[in-house]
Amino acid sequence: MTLQIQIQTLLFSFLFGICFSAFLTFNYKLIYHEKKRYKITSTFLLIIGGILIYFIGIRRVNEGIFHPYSALVIIIGFCLEHFIHTFLAKKIALRKKK
Repeated sequence: MTLQIQIQTLLFSFLFGICFSAFLTFNYKLIYHEKKRYKITSTFLLIIGGILIYFIGIRRVNEGIFHPYSALVIIIGFCLEHFIHTFLAKKIALRKKK
């Protein structure tokens, strides 16, 4: 695998981690719904949809070859979006208090 393909894979995985975290944040009400059956079904569909989108994208980037560092970069992107979301939520809450 060439260096260019590795960089594209890392970039795609990082951006996917950010997008997936944002997607889960926006669908918070579906994931934590009161009815257990609705919660399980919606969570299952969201996760399967995310997996399919990732593997379709990774197939286009590097012919579907998955490396362990791709999973690490997805987690880093996920955590980064979560920290940014939390930071901005606190900033907005502080401005509303003033």
